[in-house]
Amino acid sequence: MNNTSYESLEEEQEESRKNYLFQIDFLKAAMIFLVIFDHFVAWDIKREIGVSLWERISIPVFLVIIGFNMGLSFQREGASSLKELYSWKYFKKKFFRYLIPFLILYAASTFIGLFLYNFDFNAMYFGQFYPDHGDINYLIGILPFWGPGNWFIPLILGSILILPLFYWFFTKSKIITLIACFIIEFIMQLFVFLYFGEITSWEESHIYLFFATNVLYYMSGIGLGMWFSFGYKLWEKRNLFMWILFPISLIFIILYQFFDFRIIIDGILFLRGDYHFLFIPYSAFLVLLGLRFLPQSSKSWISKKISLISKSTYHILLTQILGYAMITMFWGNHYGMALPWNWLDIIDLIVLWIIFIEFGVLWYKIDLLRNVTRKILYYINLFIVFPSLLLFSFWIQGLWVPITLIAIILYAITALVIHYVIKKPIPTKVLGVWTIFLLLNFISLIFQVEVVSENLHWVLNVPLGIYLISALLYTIYYYK
Repeated sequence: MNNTSYESLEEEQEESRKNYLFQIDFLKAAMIFLVIFDHFVAWDIKREIGVSLWERISIPVFLVIIGFNMGLSFQREGASSLKELYSWKYFKKKFFRYLIPFLILYAASTFIGLFLYNFDFNAMYFGQFYPDHGDINYLIGILPFWGPGNWFIPLILGSILILPLFYWFFTKSKIITLIACFIIEFIMQLFVFLYFGEITSWEESHIYLFFATNVLYYMSGIGLGMWFSFGYKLWEKRNLFMWILFPISLIFIILYQFFDFRIIIDGILFLRGDYHFLFIPYSAFLVLLGLRFLPQSSKSWISKKISLISKSTYHILLTQILGYAMITMFWGNHYGMALPWNWLDIIDLIVLWIIFIEFGVLWYKIDLLRNVTRKILYYINLFIVFPSLLLFSFWIQGLWVPITLIAIILYAITALVIHYVIKKPIPTKVLGVWTIFLLLNFISLIFQVEVVSENLHWVLNVPLGIYLISALLYTIYYYK
C-alpha cells in the first residue's frame, strides 16, 4: 500500500469533516468487534452470559449511528429541499462508498464459493444457507456464498434511498417524525404478525427475510439517531424522554434475557427478534452516554487506530462475511465457540478479530486510492491472500497443503515485511509483476485441487518456478 497516497487522502477527508466526533468512532470500532464476536460464539454460550445487555447492542447502536451520521451530514451540507437531499453528489458518494464494495464482494465471494463447492452453483447456493436460501434472496442482496451479517447489507442500501426523505420530514417536524418512525416500525411488526402468524414453511421464512432486511423494520433506531443529530446533550430538555424509554427498555431486556419473557398472542410470537423498539432505546441511551462522557477528539496513536477502524467498519463487515462464509463451508456453521468451550476457542476468536479487521482496514485503504491501476492490483492481492490464509488454516489441519498455497502465504509474509518494516511503496511495475505471480499461483492452486491429480502437480509448479526466477531478476534489475 502506498502510505503517502493514503495519508494525504485521509488528511483531506479529516479536514472536510466538520464537527468531528471521536465518540462515534469509538462506538463504531467497539461495535464491529462485537459483531465478529456474535458470529463466532454459539447461542448456547450467549444465553448464559447476558448478551442482550452488552453484546447484542452492536446492531442497535449501528442503527442509531446511521441515523445520527446521516442527519449531521445533511446539516453540514445545508441540504433542505428534496432536490438537494436526493442530489447526484449524494448518490455518487453512496455508490462508491457502499455499492461498489458490495458488488466486488459479490463477485469475489461467488467465485471463491464456487471453487470450494467444486464449481457446482446449486450445491453452493442451497448448501451454504440451507434451508433459508430462496429465490427472493436474489432480489434483496443475499450473497450466493452466504456469510453471517449479510442481512445488514440490504438494510444499508435501503437506507440510502429512504433516509433523505425522513430527514426532510425531520426538518419539518422533529417530534411528529420521530413518533412516525416508531409507528412505522410497529406497523411493520404488526403486519408480519398478522400476515405470517406462526411461520410454518421455508417459503414463508424466505418472504419474512424480505421484511427483516428492510430498513423500515428498524426505523425506531434510525429515527432516534437522526433526532440526536439535532441535539445530543444528555440533559437537554428535548432528550429527557430518553430517561423514560431507557428504564422501560432495560426492564424488558432483563425479562427477555434472564426470564425468557416474550410477548405471545394466541400462541404466536409478537415482536420478532431483538432489534425492535423495545430493545433499541436501551442502546440509543448508551450512545447518548458515549457522546457525553467519551472525548470529542483525541490525537493519540491508539485514537488514530480506533478512528481508522471506525471508518473501515463497512469493509470489515464485508470481510467477515466472506471469512465466515468459508468457515461455514468447512465447519458446517460459523460458530467456532460452543459448549463445552476451551481456551483455544478464545485464541481463535482473537485471531479472527485481527484477520478480519486488518483486511477490512486494508480494503478501506485500497478504496481511497486514486490510481486505478494500483487499486486493481491491490484488489487482486486482497482477494487472493485473504481466502488463502483461511484455506491454509483449514488444510494444514489435514496435514496437506499444496506448494502453490505455501507460495501465496510466503508472498503475504513478504508483503507484510515490506509494509510494516521497510515502509516503502512498491513501484507499480514491480507490483504488477508480483501480482501476476500471485495470480498464477492461485490459478494453479485451483487446477491442483479441482483438475490435476496430485502426481502431476509438478507440471504446474515448474512454470511457476521459472516465472518466480524471472520476477526476481526483473525486480533486481529495476532497483539497480
